[in-house]
Amino acid sequence: MCSDYATAGALGGIRGSLRRVANDLEQQNHAVSALAQQTQVANHWQNKAFDLQRLLAKWEAWGKDNLEGWKKEEQVSDDLRAQLAQAQEALRVEKKLRDDEFNQRVEKYNKLVRDFNKLAQCVNTVKAQPGNAVALITALEAEMKAQQA
Repeated sequence: MCSDYATAGALGGIRGSLRRVANDLEQQNHAVSALAQQTQVANHWQNKAFDLQRLLAKWEAWGKDNLEGWKKEEQVSDDLRAQLAQAQEALRVEKKLRDDEFNQRVEKYNKLVRDFNKLAQCVNTVKAQPGNAVALITALEAEMKAQQA
């Protein structure tokens, strides 16, 4: 009987050892399961990070393209402003030249009118005083030559 107790005690010890081993395996299984779940979560967030990096790269490329386009548009606008300023300056110069030419023609016209008025006055004087016609014409010729010189 003793040996039955020893065997029973030994079996009880083995059973306890097996329970501890089973508990350790169960804890390890839980740890492995938790580790697997954490790995899945980490993989999910890693994939999310990669997706966000790709999206960020697309947005950066889009922003770069738009910035380049905006700079080109800005350059075109600057060129157009410069061309407009040149055209306005050319128009101002041309208008001034036309105004100067017009003023010169007006002055020439006014001089012709004054000369005609003198001639008309002389003709009227000759008509009024036919005896002094030669002297009046000579005086008029001298005055015209003096103006031309």
